[in-house]
Amino acid sequence: MVRGFSGLARLALALGLAVGATAAGADDAPPAGKSWWTGFLANARLVSLPDGRKMHLYCEGRGAPVVVLDSGLGDGATSWAPVQDQIAAKTRVCSYDRAGYGKSSPGPAPRDTKAIVADMAAMLKAAGERGPYVMVGHSLASFDVRLFAMTHPKDVAGVVLVDPSADWQMKRMGAVAPKMAAGMDTAYGALKPCAVSPRPEAAAKLCALIPPKSPEEAKAYLIETRGPEYYQAMLGELAVFAETDSQQLTDARAAAGPTPLGSKPLVILTAGNTVSPGLTPDELTAIHKVWVTMHEEMAGLSTRGVNRVIEGSTHYVHQDKPQVVIDAVAEVVDAVRRPARH
Repeated sequence: MVRGFSGLARLALALGLAVGATAAGADDAPPAGKSWWTGFLANARLVSLPDGRKMHLYCEGRGAPVVVLDSGLGDGATSWAPVQDQIAAKTRVCSYDRAGYGKSSPGPAPRDTKAIVADMAAMLKAAGERGPYVMVGHSLASFDVRLFAMTHPKDVAGVVLVDPSADWQMKRMGAVAPKMAAGMDTAYGALKPCAVSPRPEAAAKLCALIPPKSPEEAKAYLIETRGPEYYQAMLGELAVFAETDSQQLTDARAAAGPTPLGSKPLVILTAGNTVSPGLTPDELTAIHKVWVTMHEEMAGLSTRGVNRVIEGSTHYVHQDKPQVVIDAVAEVVDAVRRPARH
């Protein structure tokens, strides 16, 4: 069970299993390392896309394959603060802010998976980062990473999915816990005033969900980047998540064949703890069973796919158990560097 969350922030994180919620209200989240923030604030750069928009990208380390980190709904590059420096000790690694997040320019609607993958491909090319990459996605970013891997197969060498969102998950989990969808609508519906410009004064406190243990430089950055455009981007991604994104991934997998990733290394990390206020223990157990089942199915994308349940972890495995994620990325990087013999 996650502690230290109250009101909307607690509900939003708990619904992370459903949509990949922001952890910005976490009172007891591990504080991001100051060394990461120092590097991020000094060295993250804006990469220009062909249409003139700019994407905020932070890369560190040297070596191949390059690891690309994509965050969950409402998160950005800062979500990876507990693990990026350690991954950089092994190979080059890049985190970034999707369109509308952080300092990245807003993107045109709809903010579906195809649009996000197109931005990611254009950003990496413009930045001069060379593949094939090891793609790492948390929560909702599972859609981005999987679609990128299926539509850009030569550019992907391996994949790590951190408690990933799954195709049609709302329908599948709703079948065993109908109250979940209503709770999600309540949580995210309450954030709509945050997306209005100018923002209503009454919404100011709600819209500033900043971890109190963050370094001072982190607080300033997060406050600066939590304007209406950030919430517009987050709610725009949420609007197409349940149906449009799921259909895009379903279609891509059908076109790519039964094992779209072939024999590329694939590691899935599943949270051991299911949290969703208002649900009974039986409903939580049923949801977790569906969640694990979906991840087992997802492991079938590769003949080398594995799913691991990480006991003691919530949806934010990379923050609860950072070493587990660091080790999983290292495992895939090593597998890419030493291809299996046939």
